[in-house]
Amino acid sequence: MSRRKATAVARSESLLEEEEIGTLARELARAYAFMARFYRDQLELPAPEAEARARGADVSETDAAEDEARIRTQPADQVSWWELTHLAERDPSAVAAVWSRLKAEARDELASGHRTALALEWDGRPWGRAQFLAIRDGFRETWPPQNAIEAALLDTAAHCFADYLEWSEHYHRQASTEAEAQEAQLKRNGAWRPSHVSTSAAIEQTATMAERAHTRFLRTLKALHELRRLAPTVYVGTAGQINVGTQQVNLSGVSPAAKAGGDVVPGTE
Repeated sequence: MSRRKATAVARSESLLEEEEIGTLARELARAYAFMARFYRDQLELPAPEAEARARGADVSETDAAEDEARIRTQPADQVSWWELTHLAERDPSAVAAVWSRLKAEARDELASGHRTALALEWDGRPWGRAQFLAIRDGFRETWPPQNAIEAALLDTAAHCFADYLEWSEHYHRQASTEAEAQEAQLKRNGAWRPSHVSTSAAIEQTATMAERAHTRFLRTLKALHELRRLAPTVYVGTAGQINVGTQQVNLSGVSPAAKAGGDVVPGTE
């Protein structure tokens, strides 16, 4: 798929945002070029055959229809750019529909808190995900976000607090295990030996990580507080009437001196 054709495909459906058309066209063209090079260099196919395979031209109509149905409905995180190039070869408008679905699911994932939860997981389980969402939901009930920035800060605060709890749990587990080992040694030998430096250093490192997470949590709360504390202020030099949101403010009753001085309009703070 050439860059020109990819651009034409991207422009074929009004579902696409104007500012993202060029980016999508580049991604489709890049995916096609990558697969064409793979077929040519790795499988040692002639250039025309490599390009045909990269476009999916060698696929039967039945297989192509099955692929299209699969791409339209498969989980969003499993859709590849190369699959979208195949879809574009047969139904350009379907690319826009799939892309719009991916974006909608991404927005839902972010709004639900699951996107932030993923950043805390390396072998996540349902219980751990639910524990994070419980923290996030509690924060949002206490401080309902008024915009996307506040929502992001609340998610960050929940992330930091969950991280703090995780490191605190590790710290207490390490410290308790070491204390139990020392207690058993004291009962067995009648004497206590200091722990190895490596053990003490590991416990101290864990405590440091917990403290850092707590510091990030407090810093995020401060940023959230500052954001909400700073309300926008409207300054007016000379005007007969201004609109603030859906409210009209008539300045005819304001003294000329106040207008000239650019006083703050009452009720717009």
